[in-house]
Amino acid sequence: MGSNADVINEAYAAFAKGDVPGLLELVDDGVDWVSPATLPHGGHFTGKDGVLAFFQGIGTTWESLIVEAEGVGEAEDNLVLAVVSAHGQLRSGGSGAYGAAHAFTVTNGKITKFREYVDLDAPLAG
Repeated sequence: MGSNADVINEAYAAFAKGDVPGLLELVDDGVDWVSPATLPHGGHFTGKDGVLAFFQGIGTTWESLIVEAEGVGEAEDNLVLAVVSAHGQLRSGGSGAYGAAHAFTVTNGKITKFREYVDLDAPLAG
């Protein structure tokens, strides 16, 4: 098993390829997943089914969404932090972009908690 940061880099790579099933393999069955309501796909999700609903919300809201990790690093035992930028085309028309910090808790090679902190001047329309 690699480092916890490797798990997160693998998750970002899976998302970039549109491999949601591969990403879900990296998620613990009881995961707690939180993305702010200022994002059109945001909410509080639990378990793999909840995380699947989160990614389905991205697909419903975004024609395309690219998330680029500017940096991923281990902060302490199980905590991995990432700074990301996201941009894409909203299905409702127009483009959207935001910056974010992602905090992951990784236990035994699985993501057990995800928190997203978004840098927005105003909510994105969905």
